[in-house]
Amino acid sequence: MAHPRSPSSANIQRRAESDPVIGTVIDGDFHVDSLIGVGSHADVFAGHQRSVGDRPVAIKILSRPYLNLREPDFRRASQALLREGELLGMLHASCFVDVYRTGILADERPYLAMEYAEGDTLATLAVEQSPLPVALVIDIGLQAAEGLAELHQLGFVHRDVTPANLIVCRSALGHVRLKNYDFGTVTKMSPRADRYRVGYDPEHPLGTPAYMSPEQAQAGVIDGRSDQFALASVLFELLVGYRPVQVEATGPRAVLDHLRSNGPIPVQPLVASADVPTPVVDAVLKALSRDPGARFDVIDDFAKQLLYVKQKSFADTRRTRTGLIGRLLGP
Repeated sequence: MAHPRSPSSANIQRRAESDPVIGTVIDGDFHVDSLIGVGSHADVFAGHQRSVGDRPVAIKILSRPYLNLREPDFRRASQALLREGELLGMLHASCFVDVYRTGILADERPYLAMEYAEGDTLATLAVEQSPLPVALVIDIGLQAAEGLAELHQLGFVHRDVTPANLIVCRSALGHVRLKNYDFGTVTKMSPRADRYRVGYDPEHPLGTPAYMSPEQAQAGVIDGRSDQFALASVLFELLVGYRPVQVEATGPRAVLDHLRSNGPIPVQPLVASADVPTPVVDAVLKALSRDPGARFDVIDDFAKQLLYVKQKSFADTRRTRTGLIGRLLGP
């Protein structure tokens, strides 16, 4: 949710489209072609790397308005973006984009040259095709959970796992490959509540209310179980076509108020059906518990229950096919 004094999204778009970096070559190698995304602190451009067969790249650059900040504030913002690149470089899960290079532009703004993930966001896919097939949702959940588990093991929490931050790519054989490209909200875990209150406005919490955990909405201490809640919110939406707390119907402020109350989560039911098996429902609802202590201890355990359903489905299909072949061949 935008702060009342923030510029409109249209103004942000126009600002980014006028960035003089478009059409230039960074560090003699990365040609900046066009704008493909704008964010609260950085803009993303499509480009190509000339030294490696003109391979496509995504170039994330600190937004131009940061040049107008006081030197200490500009330096902190620059260091934050470069740390984002360093962290991405430490991660190996397939759902994270590769970082090719980090550096500083002539105007002193930092940049990250990254793998270009071609595809629609999961948010677009959800709008166009939801509810999605259970097998696909499980596959998406497993890929996202693998990446988050690695992030948590390094001592970080994402804080903004949403369909808009996940790109759905397809391999040459049609397999779905999930890519997470936005690490602007990632922070180090800490047992101190005030660790998350530095520069924190409780009225405008960092993150997306529709997928935010209750403890994050309340500015409390958060750990990997907060990301677990967010991922379960995403999977819930993909399975049934609407969010656990429907922001479209109530608005972000009402969602935050509900998260800070004692109201049920999810507000809308998720029930087992022929399409959504009971173990999937149980796993998603457990991860959506209002109390972090009632969720899975770690996101790995959430993934294990999803993997169990996937493996069982494969085994059932294999037995069915084996039986069919036996009947066709006869005694």
